[in-house]
Amino acid sequence: MEPLDIALLFSAVVFALASRAAMKRFVVRRLGKANESLLEIDFWKASSGEGLTRCLLFIELLSWGATILLLAMLAARALQ
Repeated sequence: MEPLDIALLFSAVVFALASRAAMKRFVVRRLGKANESLLEIDFWKASSGEGLTRCLLFIELLSWGATILLLAMLAARALQ
């Protein structure tokens, strides 16, 4: 495993967690409370069509997708 792959994996996880924290802060400010398990749905309702804030949701989802892809690549490389 190369250090660059591990660094990319770590940065993708940190980026996803940071965007999730920003989404939670936004939802709490708008709705007064946030359901942790349904945060994405609450965020979608709270943003009410604002394009820039809705991009935060897609960034978080893409970051988790990148994390899964990087983990699969590292696991495949480790199994060889």
